[in-house]
Amino acid sequence: MYPFVNTRIFTGHDMVRRAENRIRSYVRETFLEPSPNLLTGDGVVALKQENLQVTGSFKVRGAFNKLLSLNDDDKVKGVVTASAGNHGLGVALASMQLGIHATVIVPENVDPSKKRELERYPIELQLVGNTFEESEDAALEMAAAQEKLFISPYNDPEVIAGQGTIAVELIKQLPEIDTVFVAVGGGGLLSGIAAYLKSAKPEITVVAVSPTNSPAMFDELAKTPFEFRAITSTLSDSTAGGIQDGSITIDLCRALIDQWVLVEEEEIVRAMKYLFYEHRMVVEGAGALTVAAYMKECDRYKDRTTALVVCGGNIEMKHFCSLI
Repeated sequence: MYPFVNTRIFTGHDMVRRAENRIRSYVRETFLEPSPNLLTGDGVVALKQENLQVTGSFKVRGAFNKLLSLNDDDKVKGVVTASAGNHGLGVALASMQLGIHATVIVPENVDPSKKRELERYPIELQLVGNTFEESEDAALEMAAAQEKLFISPYNDPEVIAGQGTIAVELIKQLPEIDTVFVAVGGGGLLSGIAAYLKSAKPEITVVAVSPTNSPAMFDELAKTPFEFRAITSTLSDSTAGGIQDGSITIDLCRALIDQWVLVEEEEIVRAMKYLFYEHRMVVEGAGALTVAAYMKECDRYKDRTTALVVCGGNIEMKHFCSLI
């Protein structure tokens, strides 16, 4: 048993299994597609296509698990959340299907395609601030003032457990898996996937990937002085921004991550092009992170059995076409 799986804040295997049973009828089991052209050795590499998930992102898994776990009082009051876009879409869909009022706060510069999709749902949508941190602060203030539940995109055990259901599918689809690459922003996706995989296969290698322009969790774990932390624009807007003080994902990531890879913006574009031309996949910047990292470090993992989590595909098509 991996030493950090059982804690007072998150019991990886048990909570993920409960989440799997809870959300299965609401989300898709996404494809695991081989990508042999990435190989340079005798291993296996496959793409976990969460870009084809309901709402175009893995985030809907955590959103459904959280909303399905609410007590009656919280359901009646409604919920508030902050998002760069994908988590908001997950909460919007889940709240609509479950009959729960939701307020979603996003930055004013949110990706236009995500904004259009959010506007199609019966939610209260607010655009606040220029960064995710500003949107998150506004959402926390609103939740406190209105005595509503705030649903974090990452700092919540039930949200983490929902994201971890990806690992349940990975074990079934690729039983011999020994390496997994996961994009990291606030750390919810990695915490859920890695906690479950480590409980099932303690020897598995978990590779965390972030953009060099905004590696918030990397800087947090490295204790990089604030004045030296990189917080600049990145194509991986879904993983950009800071981390809530005291987030449970900080200790989870510290315990579960085996290796880090930071990727440059041109490496993200290269991966987006690869996925489009080789797999006919349209992905956002964050969705290409793991492929960019594997392309950068392929010789290191060439003989391993690896899954790359392609976490999202929501991007303004004009922007995508300009990059491709």
